Amino acid sequence: MATTPTPTRPRTRPPAPAPPTPPAWAPILGIAAGTAAVLLLLADRHGYDGDELYFLAAGRHLDWGYADQPPGVPLLALLADTLAPGSLRVLRLPAILATGAGTVLAALLARELGGDRRAQWLTAAAHALALGALGRLLSTAALDVPLWTLLTWLLVRWVRLRREGVTRDRLLLAAGAVVVVAMQVKFQIVVFCLALLVAALLCGPRGLLARPPLWAGTGLAALSVVPALVWQHRHGWPQLRMGEAIAAEVAQREGQPVNLALMVLGLGPVLGMALGLYGLGLLLMDREPAGFRFLAVAALLVTGFVVLTGGRAYYIHGVFPALWAAGAVGLQRRRAARKAAASGRRAGWAVYPVIAVSAVWPLLDLPLQPPESYVGRAPHRFDKRSEIGWPELADQVAALYHRLPPGTRDRVVVMSDDYWVASALAHFGPARGLPPVHSGSRGYWFFGPPPADRTVVLHVGHPDPALRAHFGAARQVATVDNGLGIATEYQGRPIHLLSHPKAPWTDIWPKLLRLDPHGPRTAASPATFMP
Repeated sequence: MATTPTPTRPRTRPPAPAPPTPPAWAPILGIAAGTAAVLLLLADRHGYDGDELYFLAAGRHLDWGYADQPPGVPLLALLADTLAPGSLRVLRLPAILATGAGTVLAALLARELGGDRRAQWLTAAAHALALGALGRLLSTAALDVPLWTLLTWLLVRWVRLRREGVTRDRLLLAAGAVVVVAMQVKFQIVVFCLALLVAALLCGPRGLLARPPLWAGTGLAALSVVPALVWQHRHGWPQLRMGEAIAAEVAQREGQPVNLALMVLGLGPVLGMALGLYGLGLLLMDREPAGFRFLAVAALLVTGFVVLTGGRAYYIHGVFPALWAAGAVGLQRRRAARKAAASGRRAGWAVYPVIAVSAVWPLLDLPLQPPESYVGRAPHRFDKRSEIGWPELADQVAALYHRLPPGTRDRVVVMSDDYWVASALAHFGPARGLPPVHSGSRGYWFFGPPPADRTVVLHVGHPDPALRAHFGAARQVATVDNGLGIATEYQGRPIHLLSHPKAPWTDIWPKLLRLDPHGPRTAASPATFMP
């Protein structure tokens, strides 16, 4: 008996997008340049941030890798301090330029998704208002986020051209080059790349995975990280233990619910959050902009990984530009429909007051007030407290050091239980006559132990019990006081003098490595204590 074949539903493909609108260069560059100008103007309002001081210290111990990061940012810090010693503007210029470039790339990403001029500058505004303040300090995040955005733009452009019948595989090679650079800044780019590949496998474009240039770029990126991996192997893979330490710190300071809320807030109230969440929904539903669901899936995979591993909230900031761009394009479609239904009357004016309200958010991050305004109180932000009082701390430690008898002073080494304090004393100390500084805190431990003849320790902060146990005498000689009347994070910490060591540094140092400042000390193998 003959059977009638069951009709099959034809497979549908997303419609090819219309040719992209020309870039809205005037508003885009205006927003990017305005953001960069504000950051540059305020760059020297406060002092060095604790992490910036650590980057400078790491740059003076330049290596193929570090316990907590690749060598890219320490190298930039070293170059900046060599070209313009003591200049905060020059030190922070790479972060400022990267933030401006990220703003432009976010707008161009909206263009690739089909955004008109309005959608482009709206995406640029969301980026500037949510992440603009990220560029006020030299940090891994300030460089990492624009690199993620550039990688996203290259892939989206490849997909868009492919749907128009043009295969431009050199974009995939360029994406590999971007990953090479990003791998020298922060290893989290690996998570983003894996998320993109899994997302493409799950929901397309699967043809991306069959392109040889993609894997050629992947191989290039893998080769570029070999020196850093060799360093990690030689030193016992401290980067993995740093991940555990950060997770413990996040759990203790914020807790997972608060950390998750900070991830959402990172989109930036009010404009950024509205665009980002709306864009995420549109991408997941594969509505306009259609054909780019993999961006939303990758964003969710990255977020899930960071949540499960206890990473910091800002680790996911690199996925935000694609969500803002998709949201702006979605609003563009809705606005066009409302405008048509309103017989040509103007629609969408409410976005301007939303932008005005959203501008309040970055003001909390910017150092608008001079340090003197905090006399008698603590700055409301931790990152501002970490930029005040470092030269004064070095002055106090130097005064204590120079009051010691000459015979004792010749045997003194300065140490701290905190890598920020150690980095500050290492930076400001030489001009004040201080000897080299050492610390068992995080990456600073890998810079090595004190010389064997330095048998007296001038210690800033609470001495590590493992350190105290190896000295026969310890007495507190002072308390940290910056003399500014400002309650910084380190105000009131003790300063001790330790003497009469019971063992050489080769025995003491392997026991001092401490990756988590709030947790137990981490012993290291004696075979790995020398950098």
